[in-house]
Amino acid sequence: MMKRVTLCIGVFVVMAAMAAVAQPPPGAGGFQMTPEMQRRMEEFRKWREAHKYTFQLTSTLRGLEMLDRDAKTKLTPAQAKKILAVLQPLRNKPKMTQDDAKNALKQIKAALTVNQLNALARFEAERRNRRGGPGGGPGGGPGGGMGMRPGGMGGPPGGAPGARPGAPGARPGAPGGPGGARMQMPDPAQMKDFNPFKPNPQMGPFGQRAAEYWNNFFKGLQQRASGK
Repeated sequence: MMKRVTLCIGVFVVMAAMAAVAQPPPGAGGFQMTPEMQRRMEEFRKWREAHKYTFQLTSTLRGLEMLDRDAKTKLTPAQAKKILAVLQPLRNKPKMTQDDAKNALKQIKAALTVNQLNALARFEAERRNRRGGPGGGPGGGPGGGMGMRPGGMGGPPGGAPGARPGAPGARPGAPGGPGGARMQMPDPAQMKDFNPFKPNPQMGPFGQRAAEYWNNFFKGLQQRASGK
């Protein structure tokens, strides 16, 4: 059932939040990014901006799970079929272009009602507020990533790239954890062919988790399309 599927792209969402984290001012204490980390942050920010429609698409798809929690806004089987027809051709493409993402986003929104679109807009505003408010950084504890329910598959395990320095669950050797090793930043140069629906070997276990999230998402969407 769709209500049991947490729609999240895992590590990509976490990295997007990392790009928005500001370095504390001198003397403020806590974690300080090195010049190299700041450079990698800026590279990732530019990479994410170049893939803005891809992230808009995945953000909209994550919102479908929120819609499913209310009987008034949950997807109908007919809507699920339309959305599947839009997304399935993208699953096997080695790279999702911005035109691909933009067209898919347009078709998916066309399949939704006004009430559903309004609800999606509210969810997105709430997500931005949580990310930008106190404690609104990436989830550092197990389960429950940004905007996802605690205990679900919506967040990376504690200590994943993007965990708050010193957050509960930070793994030994990560910023804020024992050992204080450097945070590992993704390399945009290794993600030129980016399709969030396909596993990215460059992301290691986090790419594998992202692939699992999307496999579960498509499985739930298929079940809804069949009337389950």
